[in-house]
Amino acid sequence: MDLRDAAQELYAVLPRDFTARRSELVREAKDAGDKELAKDIGKLGKPAAGAWAINALAVHKPEVIDGVVRFGASLRAAQEDGDADAFRQLGLQRQGELMGAVDDAKDLAAELGFPLSAAAAADVERTFRAAMADAGAAAAVATGRLVRGLSGSGFEEVDLDGAVAGGEFEPEPTSPPKPQSQPEGQSQPESQSKPGTQREPKTKEKKPGDEATSLAERRAAKKKAALEEAQAEFDAAESEARKADEAAAQAWNAVKEIERRRKAVQADIEECRKRLASLEAELIGITRDAEAAESDKKRAVRTATQQRRAADQAQRRVERLG
Repeated sequence: MDLRDAAQELYAVLPRDFTARRSELVREAKDAGDKELAKDIGKLGKPAAGAWAINALAVHKPEVIDGVVRFGASLRAAQEDGDADAFRQLGLQRQGELMGAVDDAKDLAAELGFPLSAAAAADVERTFRAAMADAGAAAAVATGRLVRGLSGSGFEEVDLDGAVAGGEFEPEPTSPPKPQSQPEGQSQPESQSKPGTQREPKTKEKKPGDEATSLAERRAAKKKAALEEAQAEFDAAESEARKADEAAAQAWNAVKEIERRRKAVQADIEECRKRLASLEAELIGITRDAEAAESDKKRAVRTATQQRRAADQAQRRVERLG
């Protein structure tokens, strides 16, 4: 086991198990007598949640990572070739590709028992966006050993310093433009002549191919400007589309909240109707009882009146006889 193997395993475990597994790997390295490796493993930092989700995809669903890398390669190729139509077409597809990969990361994280927060999901999206724009970022994403998220739009190189664990990470460099070769036998230009040699400046003689070269350069510059304009238009359109998506999501959430409240009020109304029906039935019973009690009261009053009269008559009789 070397540091890269240890990192490859460690950065795929659940974040909550990271520290415990790192300690186990340190112990294994010490038991194997490799104190330096044990020390290096102990220095491996816990990955951010978004980085962990991308590492998990690299292990469990590598086809998702491969799709992001391949799409980014096509996008960059169209940009480098100055193919504005292809770049614009791929640009329109980019957001869908991004969101599909982010959804795959969220689904996998949930399946593994570590759902992503909104911030972590946004970090995953930024990292995939950087991987589509930059070959080095794409290579970093494919390692499965990300420590942190990446950020980049394609206009500048993505900062990969400390982004990948397990030793130094050096993505394959892109091939620089080849310098124009000197025709055989041609002397060095005056700027490269031996020190101390003074030469009179010469007026550069215009060659027949210079006009063609100048025309090609102007065409390339024009194509580059058109591509940059297309990129700016796309970025602006994508920004507006994302704002629209957010607004639509907020509107959808508002509709769902109103629907929830409507159902709750309907349930309360239904409960009140049932309660009202029960109270009305109870009121009918009480009314009947009141009417019966009233009748009983009248009979009792009549009976009491009759009995009182009888008692009074009996008293008067007693008084007369006494």
